[in-house]
Amino acid sequence: MLTRMRQCLVAIVYIPFLLSPDVHAQIYCADPASDMDGDGWGWENHRSCEVAFQQKVTLCTTDSDSDGDGWGWENNASCLMGSDTIDTDHQPTGNSGVPVGLQFDSSSLRRVGGKGDNWCQTWAADDSVITAMSDGEWFDGSYQYHSRLYRLTGDSAGFSRTEVNGYPRFHTNEDGWYAYGTLSVNGTLYSMVSKAQNAAWSPGPFRGVKMLRSYDNGASWSRVDRNNNDRYVGSSDSSVQSIADSEMFFFQEHARQGHGKEAYPFSFVSFVQNGKDHQASKDGYVYIYSPESAQTNQLMLARVPADQLGMRSAWEYFGGWRDNQAWWTRDINQRQANIYLPEKNANGEYFGWYSWLPSVVWNEGLGLYVMANGGTYGGHGMSNASHDYYDKWMHTKSGSLGLWYSQNPYGPWTQFYYTEHWLPDNPGNLTYQPKLSPKWISADGKRMTMIWSDAMRNPDGYSHSVNYKWNQMQFDIQVR
Repeated sequence: MLTRMRQCLVAIVYIPFLLSPDVHAQIYCADPASDMDGDGWGWENHRSCEVAFQQKVTLCTTDSDSDGDGWGWENNASCLMGSDTIDTDHQPTGNSGVPVGLQFDSSSLRRVGGKGDNWCQTWAADDSVITAMSDGEWFDGSYQYHSRLYRLTGDSAGFSRTEVNGYPRFHTNEDGWYAYGTLSVNGTLYSMVSKAQNAAWSPGPFRGVKMLRSYDNGASWSRVDRNNNDRYVGSSDSSVQSIADSEMFFFQEHARQGHGKEAYPFSFVSFVQNGKDHQASKDGYVYIYSPESAQTNQLMLARVPADQLGMRSAWEYFGGWRDNQAWWTRDINQRQANIYLPEKNANGEYFGWYSWLPSVVWNEGLGLYVMANGGTYGGHGMSNASHDYYDKWMHTKSGSLGLWYSQNPYGPWTQFYYTEHWLPDNPGNLTYQPKLSPKWISADGKRMTMIWSDAMRNPDGYSHSVNYKWNQMQFDIQVR
């Protein structure tokens, strides 16, 4: 079981000292010992990293951070808050073995509904599945909404679906808002909605996220500000379009430069799914993954106690590994990649900004977390240049697909399947945004359901016109 180890005043950690905002754009080593020759550079996660100037820092033992900057004052000296949390591994609870591969069941392929993509799901307290949908309408096949929520009841072979009518209506004739992060925890629903660059789908990156919350299973919704305050928003309330600081949870802050643009962390997010209504959580935290928008193959991670989800000051950010343990900090500028994913394929074709938003679910039968993720090829040239990386067009080829497992929601992650172009049934597929159902998992954990989006072209060459809808297929995990 995961435990939180509070370190005493005598405990010492190393942290980068007084780094300026532009320096934070570098990749820093998690372990200074990786600098074998003392030149200031190390090698971790298959890439170079910089060993920053270090200072010994004492860790706070009480909540003495009066101004919320991540630092406290004890015994007449500064001490570090937040990063005193070091997590230890817990052993898998299942008895089915360790994943080593998988086999898709082509006979279980099913496509449902009209139009839409980006099917981010959560398993709600009433046993339904809540799924987000972007750029479509799941019943009549129109392009009516940038974002919508639907409720699924039943099993994977025969579920029924209804609209979550109380959810704000993000129409396509309004600004570009896209719902990704979806979570049910302790009977409350959350939706994290990303703001696009302009009024429609546009070249990235996203600018930030708005947090929405429902206490009544989706019948009504409120905007949540950074101090956990609710403001009711009706289903047709135009105020939900506001990008004022008081209305956004993350917005155009703590940027890093990448590919010629400024990009922002946690503007494109996915919640870890801990079973039904988050009840399988082992440590009481909610975890949220986000590709670093300036370089999306670097996957960032944050967490917060479930009962403080709407309080920005309570969030902690993954800051690297210390002696193979996860290290957390309340200073978002100290964030480090939790996992490095492929930047390109073997042919040198690069993935773009709209890549690597993971789907992470708890698999009770295996006693493990399973992640599905994929890269989407960038621009018509699939190069690493800004005009390709941030291009509006991301479907030059069918995207990649990988699966990983871990004993913990925060890793470390072990890959057990990867293909550079996933083609579930047809060479014309243009797959992207793979998702795992958090509910439709066999008792032994070996059979799971994949949901994905497909921009497949019709015979006239128009994309998003054939399989641009809910796509699903079951697969069997091979274990040893």
